[in-house]
Amino acid sequence: MITNAKAIRVGWRLGALALCVALGGCGSRAGSALKAAMGMGTKFRAFNVVDSKQGGLVVSRFAVPEDWKASARVQWNYNDYYIPVRVSARAEAPDGGSWIEFYPAEVFVWLDKAHDRPGPGSGGIHHPGITLPEALVRYVILRNRTKAKNLHILGSRAVDDLPRAFPKVFTQGAPKGQGLCMRVQYQLDGAPVDEEFYGYMGDLVTLGSSGAAGLIHEYHRNMFMVHSLGAKGGRLEAQRPLLGAIATSLDPNPAWQKRLAEVQKMQMDYWNRRMANTYAQIRAAGERSRAISAQNDQFIRNIDAGLAANQRARASAGAAQAADPGTQGSDGFDQYIRGTEHMQDQYGVVSDQSNNYNYHWADGFGKFVHTDDANLDPNHYLTGNYQRMT
Repeated sequence: MITNAKAIRVGWRLGALALCVALGGCGSRAGSALKAAMGMGTKFRAFNVVDSKQGGLVVSRFAVPEDWKASARVQWNYNDYYIPVRVSARAEAPDGGSWIEFYPAEVFVWLDKAHDRPGPGSGGIHHPGITLPEALVRYVILRNRTKAKNLHILGSRAVDDLPRAFPKVFTQGAPKGQGLCMRVQYQLDGAPVDEEFYGYMGDLVTLGSSGAAGLIHEYHRNMFMVHSLGAKGGRLEAQRPLLGAIATSLDPNPAWQKRLAEVQKMQMDYWNRRMANTYAQIRAAGERSRAISAQNDQFIRNIDAGLAANQRARASAGAAQAADPGTQGSDGFDQYIRGTEHMQDQYGVVSDQSNNYNYHWADGFGKFVHTDDANLDPNHYLTGNYQRMT
């Protein structure tokens, strides 16, 4: 994993904003929509998205009609490096006929072709070359509308200026990227539904790091500002002003943003320590490997020295027998009396084996197999590397 502090901070800021962003119809006007809804006599209340794990801090707040139901979910997982907290929220009319829903941000991560491998992503989604339409369909619509029947996409349109509708969220300017609005229809509980899904994907971020495998490039794309506006019975267009008013009333809490930054720093420190420890283990493993290799080399040298000494002894015995023919006769007589014969294993070690068998096998470590069956191979039945003696 590549840890570029500046890039991660930017990703965190955008991800954090996305977690609490409640966006309305593409191109809606933040203040005018709410004023228009209030002018029509709609009374609003503030709904707080509360983070119970962080001492009850308010993540953000937005306006909902007094009689509407609203709920939110804040989930922390400190093992997820890219997105340790996922926030979602939903507000819907009393009869369930219209709603606005907000979804967690996603970070898509992959490496260059030479190093990319699918696997656990530490909170990110491994999807090389992901595009915004594919991300919106696969990771938002299909994931959150599993109960929908006859779901089909009617079309989509670009909304690259989507962040401009939320000045309280993007106080330092909108990030560069692409926005999309995708409209779908489906059946839910026997009623026809129209729903529009919105998302914004930042430009590709490329990070580089030099590791044991050489230069590694890591690629990120963040999808945030993800939300949907829905209504049953063909009422989406009529409900759009109200849904837009709810969406654009978002007011993030700076105190929660600060807490998120603190968690980010702690995670970054932890991962840096973990990576340093990993590299230390790699260096230690290399040292152990070199030590084991040296031991193996010495072991092989010892074997070679033993074989050379054995060969010299056999050569000396052969020379003595050649000089004294009587010695050959006495050795053969001794073998005859004991019922043995000289046999040599794969390492050149000579031993006396019973002459009651035609074939002798040895593993080179003192174990032998004797047989009269020319087709018997003990390696099919025993562990080790048995070879026929000569």
